[in-house]
Order: sequence, then C-alpha cells, then structure tokens
Amino acid sequence: MLRITALAIVWALIAACGQHAQDRVQTTPQLTVPPSFVPAAPAATAPAPVITAAPTRAPEQKLFSKLRVFVAAEGASYYSGNGELWVLETTGTSNLEVIAKIPLGTWPHNISVSPDGKWVAVANRTSHQVSIVDPAALKEVSRVAVGKQPHGIIWAPDSSVLYVGAEHDNFITRLEAGTWKTLPPLQVGVKQHTFAIHPERPHELWFSVTMDRVADHLRVYDLNTNKITHVKGAVDVHDMYFTPDYSEVWSSSSGFLDKPSDRMLVYDPVEKAAKAEIRLPGRYPFHTLKAFQDGLYRPKDESIMLLSSHYSAAKGRDGSALLWVDWKQRKVIDETPLGIQPFHMTYDPIGERVMITSNVDGQVNVIDWNTRKIVQKIAVPRAHGIVSVGLP
Repeated sequence: MLRITALAIVWALIAACGQHAQDRVQTTPQLTVPPSFVPAAPAATAPAPVITAAPTRAPEQKLFSKLRVFVAAEGASYYSGNGELWVLETTGTSNLEVIAKIPLGTWPHNISVSPDGKWVAVANRTSHQVSIVDPAALKEVSRVAVGKQPHGIIWAPDSSVLYVGAEHDNFITRLEAGTWKTLPPLQVGVKQHTFAIHPERPHELWFSVTMDRVADHLRVYDLNTNKITHVKGAVDVHDMYFTPDYSEVWSSSSGFLDKPSDRMLVYDPVEKAAKAEIRLPGRYPFHTLKAFQDGLYRPKDESIMLLSSHYSAAKGRDGSALLWVDWKQRKVIDETPLGIQPFHMTYDPIGERVMITSNVDGQVNVIDWNTRKIVQKIAVPRAHGIVSVGLP
C-alpha cells in the first residue's frame, strides 16, 4: 500500500483534473501582480466580436528541426511559493533534455500553445494569473490577473485570442494576443473547468461546468451571437474533447481522484446532444490530445484516440496508464503503464513520440507511437500541463 502523507490527504480532497480546490481557495490571498504586467479588466457584459478568421495552419514538419516541450511544474505548495515552467528540447529523434526553468506564479497548472506557435500560456491557479511565455526567447513576457482560480485555457484557432476559464468566477477572460490586453469577458453565469473548439467552427467555445450544482454540465458559447447552448444529456462532465477527425465530442466523468468513473459520453457536435454512453471497465479516463491547447501536431493515424487513465480496477492507482482507444469501435486496444496520476500529453511528429505527464511521481513519460512503449523518463516535479512547439 502507498504510504499516506499529509500531502496525499490534501490531494484526496482536491477535485477535477486532480487539483480542484474546495471553496476555501476563495479565501486564499491574491498575490501582488508586478506593475510591469497587465491587470485584468473588471468583469462587464459586452458583445464579443464576430469570428470570421480561418484557423491558423500548423507548420509542416519540415519547417522545424528541434522540438521544445514546456511542462508545468506545480511547485511544493498549493497555497504558496512559485512554480516553474520546465523546458525540454530534442533534435530529430534524440532524447529530450532539460534546457531551462522559467519562474511563474503560484501553482502553474494547465498550459496552451497558440496555433501559430508564437506563445505559450500558463494558468497560475492559486495566484489567479496567466503567464505568457515566448517559446523561442524562453522568457515570460507578460503576467495578467484573471478570474479566480484559472483552469481551462485555450486559443482561438486563428491565434488572435486566449480564453481563460475560472473555477471560482462566472465569466471567461479573453486576452488579446500580442498586447495581452483584457477584452470584455464572456459572461456565462457558471464556473467553468475545461474548453474545446472545432477548427471549422471557431465561433463555438465548448466549456464544462464542474464547480456548480446545476443541470447540463456541458455548454457551448456562440461568439457571434453571445448565446449559450446547453448540450442535451450532458451530466457529470469532467473534460471534453473532439475525436481525431472532429466528428464527435467525448466527455470523461467525475474528475475527482477519490471517485473513479469508467463512463464516457459521446455527443453530436452539430446537434449538441448526447448520442451514446461508453464504459471502459476497470479504467478511469481523464484527458487526451486537444487541439489549440496541447501542441501544434497530431498523429497521422486518426483511428486511435489516446486517453490518460488514473486507475485500474485490478491495481488501483498503481494501474494508471495511457490508453490506446479505437474510438470508432468504442474499445481500448492497448495500454502503456505509467506513474501515478497521468494528466496531459503532447506529440512529437518527427520522433513519432507521445509525451505525457504523471504528477505524483513527477515524470514526463516519452512513449514511442509505434511500439507503445516508454523510451525515456524525465524527472519534472509535480508535472501537470504539457505542450510542444517546433523551432527551426
């Protein structure tokens, strides 16, 4: 049995994505934002601009020779002390090496890279800020105060706007890329957890609701009309994501570490309604590769969807794994054993490798796409969010 420490007890009380804080986080004092950084505008109702721009195309593989991988190292304490953004680098098919550590705010958690590859954004969860990092220069260029306890973070497909959700506020912050000015926020009336966007419907911002006791845990904000659609049949939603071909939306359930769930719901993204329920017996699915968040590249094989899993019915938390799912057949076809609490992942198209974090044992696990075996482990303390950016 695992030795239970004080930290483990705290983590057992934390909710979705393994780090959901209870209401007491609302009383955590906010850190002072350095004067050189841009403050957030107050939440006020205002129309969002009409979205017409086409998605930014990801660079072709031949345009870069090295890949930089950015990992959120959450830090020693949930309530105090700064975290870091660890930077790993690989050339071609070489091993990844740590090349830099960039100081951030308190408890950096989720990360999102802009589709044009120019910016990496990090949600500093308990200092209520977002850090903007230049991935080429390896420096933080701005830190912006946002809603309380930022979590969900995703870019518009044309890289013009960053959307930041708040687990303890009822609005979504919008930041203008480049200037980092706060645009009028999106008033949604509920606390949000995660986001997803379809590349051909960039005006539809999907978001999950996990911190409010309300019906319809999955909703879509139309940026053209400012109307919100409640997705029919969506209950107990943790994270949501499009399948590799964008024909369906899947959602995982629970998100609480001490309440594993093997259930996933499948939705029609046009009708915005649940159409099927899937069970993955003995597993606890969490996250997958997500467009406009985890990296610029995706595997060529669209028949496989990767899911991080926190649990095995036979081995408990020691049975955590990366699941290889035939999403059309609705079944797990293979799994790669991982450390405790695997979360987010990103992809290296040149080396054909998946990099996935495991939080408790503090690792970035590098997995060969073809053999589905771990080929390298890099120690990163309390690793959570991860993204990749190709450079010349």
